[in-house]
Amino acid sequence: MAGPRQTTSGMLSIAALAVGLALTGPAHAARTGGSVVRAAPGDDLARAIERAERSGAAAVELATGTYYLTAPLALPSGRPGRPLVLRAAPGARPVLSGGRVLTSLAWEPWHDGIVRARISGPAFDRLRIGETALVRARYPNRRADGGLFGGTAADSTSPERVARWHDPAGGVIHGLHPSRWGSIDQAIRGKQTDGTLDLARPTGMNRIEKPDPARRYVENILEELDDPGEWYADFRAGWLYLKPAAGIDPAKATFVASALETVIVIEGTAAKPAHDIALESLAIRDTRTTFAKTTEPLLRSDWTFHRGGAILIENAQGVTIADNDLHDLGGNAVVVSGHARGISIRGNHIRDIGASAIAFVGRPEAVRSPLFEYHQSQPLAAIDRTPGPRSDAYPADSDATDNLIHDIGRIEKQSAGVEIAMAARIAVIHNSIYRVPRAGINIGDGTWGGHRLIDNDVFATVLETGDHGAFNAWGRDRYWDPKRAEMNARVAAEPALPGLDAIEPILIFHNRFQCDHGWDIDLDDGASNYVIENNVLLSGGLKLREGFHRIARNNIILNSGLRPHVWFADSGDVVEHNIFMTGHGPINMRFWGARIDDNLFPDETALKRAQALSVDAHSRAGDPGFVDPAHGDYRVKPGSPALSIGFSPFPTDDFGVTSPRLRALAEHPAPPRLMAATDVAPGQTIELLGMTVKTVETLDEQSAAGLPDRDALLITAIAPGSPAAASGLVAGDAILAIAAANGNDRQPTASLADLMAGYRGLRWRGQAILTIFHDQAKAERTVMLP
Repeated sequence: MAGPRQTTSGMLSIAALAVGLALTGPAHAARTGGSVVRAAPGDDLARAIERAERSGAAAVELATGTYYLTAPLALPSGRPGRPLVLRAAPGARPVLSGGRVLTSLAWEPWHDGIVRARISGPAFDRLRIGETALVRARYPNRRADGGLFGGTAADSTSPERVARWHDPAGGVIHGLHPSRWGSIDQAIRGKQTDGTLDLARPTGMNRIEKPDPARRYVENILEELDDPGEWYADFRAGWLYLKPAAGIDPAKATFVASALETVIVIEGTAAKPAHDIALESLAIRDTRTTFAKTTEPLLRSDWTFHRGGAILIENAQGVTIADNDLHDLGGNAVVVSGHARGISIRGNHIRDIGASAIAFVGRPEAVRSPLFEYHQSQPLAAIDRTPGPRSDAYPADSDATDNLIHDIGRIEKQSAGVEIAMAARIAVIHNSIYRVPRAGINIGDGTWGGHRLIDNDVFATVLETGDHGAFNAWGRDRYWDPKRAEMNARVAAEPALPGLDAIEPILIFHNRFQCDHGWDIDLDDGASNYVIENNVLLSGGLKLREGFHRIARNNIILNSGLRPHVWFADSGDVVEHNIFMTGHGPINMRFWGARIDDNLFPDETALKRAQALSVDAHSRAGDPGFVDPAHGDYRVKPGSPALSIGFSPFPTDDFGVTSPRLRALAEHPAPPRLMAATDVAPGQTIELLGMTVKTVETLDEQSAAGLPDRDALLITAIAPGSPAAASGLVAGDAILAIAAANGNDRQPTASLADLMAGYRGLRWRGQAILTIFHDQAKAERTVMLP
């Protein structure tokens, strides 16, 4: 297998290649000439587009207003070098809506402040008044402060509650996977003769189980319509029920219901792809939910997927989706499916949607020896030994650039800002992605590499799930097997196997990543052939599990470090010239790759722990000397020990979107408080899980706690109702160590940095065990990690 570039000196040329790739799409149609067909609200847009196609016009321009579509709008091909463009007229703000206005609603009182009106026409599952989205009747009621699903309750489907429901057919259970790997949705078909629910097969992810019994909610049940702003529609009887919020007069309000799943379709055939098309400066909104259709497994990743979105592109080339505003959507925003080349998605604002923002997803028929679920095993003799794809039914040579993506995955938690699966050479450059339930950027498999992730700002990720990364990747490719011993034997016998699918290196260069319940970069389950350089990781560290030919070089990893998990023999992995702020966190490590050395650790203790693992012989310890860490400037000062281990400084303030329109809107992560031991003054405290903690500084503190030495942390206060209080911790306890609930990953806590590193490393698990000194004796407390 051809390995990735080995030298830092080559990384700028790789980055330049990626930028060049991102600019290969057609020029914005605003710069093309030719005649223009104009349209206004109320016009038939399909006919306007037909007129443009017949006349050879360069563009269809839309005036300000809302265009309610009754069917998806299909865009025809333009001419080579002269794309057909659907765009806003100069200064206009047109909106393409997948919804329909509900007319002739005659409201009448029902009971308990609820009104109802007769409805007809197609069913819908989303409803708004003006710009305010209404809540479909649910239990528990949506919390004003948000949180997972807007609130969950263990008694959502208890026998007592179910007994209150006359006919729950059409209801839905939404819940978290028991291991917090995503969401699971289960339709309610009705009640059985014994009064229990008749449930459909769960959907939503590829590691299927029943929804978590506690972290769930139920919606679309008439008897749960009890909160102002909630609604329920009985389509069989033809009634719409509403409990109006204060100050809302339903008789004077305009109601818009979701009607379409897709607003724009760009689709050709394999023999005749759609081509030379652009969509510019439009707003798209009001699509239906698609969680019930999220059933297609994406190989052996954790994902199931629905090949639909507000914009759907398939069998196409030379397409630009630019400067649009996609919001208030029930499912995916932009889906690039199957064969696609030269697709450029740039300058868009994507927010407040039910699933993923941008997805490049190939067809499984393009994959050699495909498997479709984690536990499936491919007999070694049955593996196709031909490298690369089997057909061209996959996206390639395309980009997502300068997009502002936030507040997505409102319904489907197994979602991402940018999803890549069964694709090649996708450039993801200068995007800002935040407030997402799972990964900001996800690569579902190793087929076929060549992707370039550069200058992205990805933070506030994995907010509602766990065991994942701000950037996450799987590599469960044709060589991979769920049985560890079988994998060891396979790759030992045939070292070329991992390169059959991961044929081109994936570059992760100069990004800023931050994860709340996992790792900032998570290369999981055999993800191979990566070059990871010049990144700033703000909290969760770098996880490398299994896999081959990963190079991690010249990264700044704040408040965490390297998290190596179960590496193969002869993996070829290289980890060098990085700034770590904790020691390594190995799990079941017998082999340590090709080179782990010339790294900077925060102190001699962390360095010696690493060297005891027979790595980092030439690494050093010390304060890296950042220029202004309180304001996110992590360049190192002259004389920094980082320079002596070969670290090359780079700018740390130019991540994310670049266009003025999006820069004015984009948020940025708060620089974390650095927890290296050298940064903590005597007596300084931190707040964590509701406890105030400090180092043991004096003999008096040591004696009062009954400690044999000062290598511990003292709890000085506990906040009532906090996770620390719920665990039984009290002021005066001393913390000796933090470990996973199964006893693994034990981290002694001689410093506040140790405690923070342990906390960050375990947060994805949802709970941890603290070893403490309580009343002059050792004890353990289990604390939840929200």
